[in-house]
Amino acid sequence: MIFLHPAFTLLFVLLILFSFQEVYRNEEKKSAFAIWFIAIFMIVLIGLRGNVGADYPIYRSFYSLYFPTVDYSQIVDRMLFRQSAIDIEWMYVLLNKWVFAFGGPFQTFTLVSAIITIGVKLHIYYKNSLYPIFTVLLFFIPGFFIADSGHMRQALGMTMCLVSYQFIKSRKFWWFLLCLYVAYGFHKSAIIFLPAYWLVLVPMNSNRIFYAIITCVILSPFQVYNLFSGFLSGLNLQDVSNGYNGYIGYEDKASSFMDGVMVLNSLLVIAYDKVASKKIWYYEYMRNIVVVGICLYFIFRDNPVFSTRLVGVYISFTCIIIPNIIASLNLNMKRMWHLFFVAFMIFYYFVFASYQGNAGRFTPDRYQNFLWTN
Repeated sequence: MIFLHPAFTLLFVLLILFSFQEVYRNEEKKSAFAIWFIAIFMIVLIGLRGNVGADYPIYRSFYSLYFPTVDYSQIVDRMLFRQSAIDIEWMYVLLNKWVFAFGGPFQTFTLVSAIITIGVKLHIYYKNSLYPIFTVLLFFIPGFFIADSGHMRQALGMTMCLVSYQFIKSRKFWWFLLCLYVAYGFHKSAIIFLPAYWLVLVPMNSNRIFYAIITCVILSPFQVYNLFSGFLSGLNLQDVSNGYNGYIGYEDKASSFMDGVMVLNSLLVIAYDKVASKKIWYYEYMRNIVVVGICLYFIFRDNPVFSTRLVGVYISFTCIIIPNIIASLNLNMKRMWHLFFVAFMIFYYFVFASYQGNAGRFTPDRYQNFLWTN
């Protein structure tokens, strides 16, 4: 039986314990101490990692060899959508250059990236989830490892998309557009989140959600996304390294696993839509985003790149909506579903450790951190 490094295992156990405290407590107050303690723990684990994560080596070489040679005029050209020799998104290049200008090694950049992605993400979770630690537990595997600890560009882009959700709620379009512009500057896939500003307003109910998802499941084998191949190819979603595809590939090869997760998410949204809509503020907004993500997943199911990266920003809202749905239920149902998801995450822990965890170097014999030696 393969385990993740003891530091990750300890964090996982703490998330489970804190989530029990959230769900089983009598008062509604959230624990700010718990969420920020977890945030600091997570930032240290990935911000100060050494040669960990599938894309770490190539990003490290770019940081010290390629990005310092990029002229700021080229970055401005890329910002203004003009012809540019830069092959990587401008905001990611700019952030690298700023950090490099202070003379720090690459782990300085990974620390800055972790502070942005984890700090901002957990702040958004705290504001929008009734059980923020439970939300972090659902995010922990695989999102924390695959995105924040590996594909940093997309993690930064998705984080800015989460920030933009605050302006979707307040209906501040220009602020939303600014966030999305910055997100696009980190990773092109963020552009897929642009319709979310209007999609959240589409009236939905259990029946409409069911028919929408079933329609997309039926369309899945026909690869209708090929009708938009020109636009999708322009997003250039292939990463700078093949490593990322390598350690998410285990799930793609056994797609029934992800299919099962999507079916479970669909059942929860359909079964408890009415009660959650009555009790949770802005639930309908989050629900519509998740439903779009599930539909897009099945549409893109035969393409492992599109079905993981392109829909990732929509699917990332499931870790917020599931705890909110559970919070809206009666006490017995609430505890039953919480236990179910804790058991599922424990199962997922061992699956991830055996496959992606080993490939991404998160296991005891391969994980390195600059704060200690193995």
